[in-house]
Amino acid sequence: METKIAKVISALFHPLLIPTYAILLLYSSNLYFVLLLPVKYKYFLLGFVFTTTFLLPAIMMLLLLKAKMISSLQMENRNERVLPLLIVAGFFFGTFFLLKSIPQIAIINFFILGSTVLVFISLIINYVTKISIHMVAHGGLLGTFLGLGYILNQDLNFFIYGIILIGGITAFARLKLKAHSQFQVYLGYLLGVLFMLNLFVFKFWT
Repeated sequence: METKIAKVISALFHPLLIPTYAILLLYSSNLYFVLLLPVKYKYFLLGFVFTTTFLLPAIMMLLLLKAKMISSLQMENRNERVLPLLIVAGFFFGTFFLLKSIPQIAIINFFILGSTVLVFISLIINYVTKISIHMVAHGGLLGTFLGLGYILNQDLNFFIYGIILIGGITAFARLKLKAHSQFQVYLGYLLGVLFMLNLFVFKFWT
């Protein structure tokens, strides 16, 4: 039973869904740039990001599975992760490139760019150890909101506590499924938090 729950949690909080969740969380905030966005544009942006950062990459993973280029969607073997991570990075960067000319969503696009870089860093680390991509994504989400709270001088504690809680639940699920060691889980989370926090605090306004 616990294993089934862990699988559901891993699916619900899959790394590819984190950009979509990030936008939903931002839409729920009172940040000034969110309040200025027209409602129709919010729906368009959400649908676009969901399609390019989750739906299309997920379809590509299924095609790789059908072509037997990966043995499973979990990609237990580190060698199997290289091509999927490159594909994800390509879709993430494509999303950033297509949206970079819209100044009203600079913060969202900066998050997507940072996520792209995190995918490449994870790919490099993958040659050494099977880092938890789930935790990299959740750590990146936490680092983003910590950074936004700091640079915008906004109280985002409600979102931050929620992100920490979900991240902890996801970490438990990954460990329960024995998908990663504790070191790989902690490494992924710390990488995501520290990279995105540094990116927003020291790079966004420069």
